[in-house]
Amino acid sequence: MPTALMFASESGITVNGPLVVASFDLFGITFNLTESIIVQWIVMLILLIVVLVISRNLKVVPETKRQAAAEMIVEFFRSTVDGTMGAKYGRHIPYFAALFCFIMLNNLMGLLGLRNPTADVSVTGAFAIITFCMVQYNKAKTGKFKGFMKSFVEPMPFMLPFNIIGEFANPLALTLRLFGNMIAGTVIGALIYFALGHFAVGIPAVTSLYFDIFSAVMQAYIFMMLSMSYISSADCGDE
Repeated sequence: MPTALMFASESGITVNGPLVVASFDLFGITFNLTESIIVQWIVMLILLIVVLVISRNLKVVPETKRQAAAEMIVEFFRSTVDGTMGAKYGRHIPYFAALFCFIMLNNLMGLLGLRNPTADVSVTGAFAIITFCMVQYNKAKTGKFKGFMKSFVEPMPFMLPFNIIGEFANPLALTLRLFGNMIAGTVIGALIYFALGHFAVGIPAVTSLYFDIFSAVMQAYIFMMLSMSYISSADCGDE
């Protein structure tokens, strides 16, 4: 079901979901091509173009500001992953770099007059499911079957139901945290504009600066950091 989104105007407040661009049936199931999906394709295209531009004609010793900027970005994600998860998780650097950039650009789509895909709980839920799968994979890989099963009964066997609940609570928290913050910014901005009416000069722009830019970047960073924390804490290799 599309996530409800609130819009404010002089005539009142209406609640709508993401625009359904097209629908098609497959094996008796109706699939909707929504605005959120299209905007994510736009984000992927933007990221592809940026990557192609900054990775073109790279030299061993940087000779351009473009390559210097690219190396700064890579070093930022390398130090972030190493400091949070440890050097042995260096292979995850491309994933977390892509995750941060993808979520951040999705959050910023409101600046272009498009609907933020992260204002859909289905989108944020998909990000959280990926993290959940990586957590379970890391737990199984580092602890093998014995360590994987043992993690559910620690520190005492009676903790089994609570540990299982905790495994599903983490992705749920990731989903609702990002979704809640992004849709809250949209709703609050619309309510402020609606409340001020004809006096809405300057103030909505200031609130947009916070919710559309600062909050967008911070929420992407928080999601990335929490994902790294969950994945690294699932390491059963020392047990």
